[in-house]
Amino acid sequence: MLYNIIFGFILPWVLVLFLIRKQPVLFIIISPITAVISMLINTIGFYFGFWNLKPHFEENPIISGIPFDMGLYPVLGSLLVYTLSKRNVRLHPIFIIFMFSLFITFLEYLAFHFTFVTYGNGWNIGWTFISYSIAFLCVTSAWIVAKVHIKVVI
Repeated sequence: MLYNIIFGFILPWVLVLFLIRKQPVLFIIISPITAVISMLINTIGFYFGFWNLKPHFEENPIISGIPFDMGLYPVLGSLLVYTLSKRNVRLHPIFIIFMFSLFITFLEYLAFHFTFVTYGNGWNIGWTFISYSIAFLCVTSAWIVAKVHIKVVI
């Protein structure tokens, strides 16, 4: 569980400290939204036995994913929105979402390869990519809604 806390929570937040200082409002708004989306998807995945993380707790397997729900995924969701909001980025938003989804799917593939993550009930790396793409589309949609209702200069 220590590895989950270090790599899933502490390291992502430490690596993004410079951006938090640069765009605190964006992180304050997007991080909780991304955490909720991540917790929802992970709860469904754990409940239906699509995936498990090490260490596996029989009583409540969701506990293993909490550091990622509160760390890596909110950081990546915030970085996605930050990248999409940059005015000098000329790439199509769908391409950026695709690249973020591909990156996190690759990280999960490494975790799968080293057996930190196991799949079941027909789940595979392709479904993983689709789930991350849907999650990032939800985060992007939430940011669009938030920008409309909150006067934020980013």
